[in-house]
Amino acid sequence: MQLAPNTTIAEVLATYPAAARILVRHHMHCVGCDIAPFETIGEACVIYGVAVEDLFAEIHRAVTQEEKR
Repeated sequence: MQLAPNTTIAEVLATYPAAARILVRHHMHCVGCDIAPFETIGEACVIYGVAVEDLFAEIHRAVTQEEKR
């Protein structure tokens, strides 16, 4: 799955479980949130003041590291 700002948080977490710890590190309370199936990662980034491109880069690095293990 290609990450995009209109991807829901639930989709991101289902596809990339490593994203959960990244969201938590940014104090984004999306993990386990009832609106995660409806809110997009782009919307959450605006709410929490996180640059979506930077977040995607962090998720990509985490996924790549996990794949190497």
